[in-house]
Amino acid sequence: MKKLISILILFSVFLNGCEAFALSPKEALAMDLTVPCGFSESELSAGLRGELRSLAPEFIAAEEKYGVNAVFLSAVAALESGWGKSCFRPNNIFGWSGKSFESKKECIDFVASKISEHYLSENGKYYNGKTISGVNKYYNGNDFWERKIAEIMGMIFRNSEKKEYF
Repeated sequence: MKKLISILILFSVFLNGCEAFALSPKEALAMDLTVPCGFSESELSAGLRGELRSLAPEFIAAEEKYGVNAVFLSAVAALESGWGKSCFRPNNIFGWSGKSFESKKECIDFVASKISEHYLSENGKYYNGKTISGVNKYYNGNDFWERKIAEIMGMIFRNSEKKEYF
């Protein structure tokens, strides 16, 4: 049912014209995070800020490899690191468990694999659905986090060069 809602929301945005393509926080909260964003590397890069802009290829690669929406992944990294400006540990743009990484690319790959396996897989130990709210239940648990991720996702969509979804 949630996947159908996500598809209907995206289809309605497409039908209503995408000149100023936007994603409201409400729409972001309803999205199935296993549905690919449909962005090219350059489109995603245009939607990102600061240090994360150059990491668009890594977010897209992680989406393709693990099935975790690249806009969602980049929104989590944006919130947790101030758009890549600060890392709790070396190259850890997600603040993931105080872990250090050799590179930000390694961090993105690692976190995407863990979110896919534990939060978005029906057999995952923290699975509670494929939406931001479902992930948030065990990932952070704070309503503020959930709202901020949805807002950042909307901002990424608005600022990207993406003019249509399909």
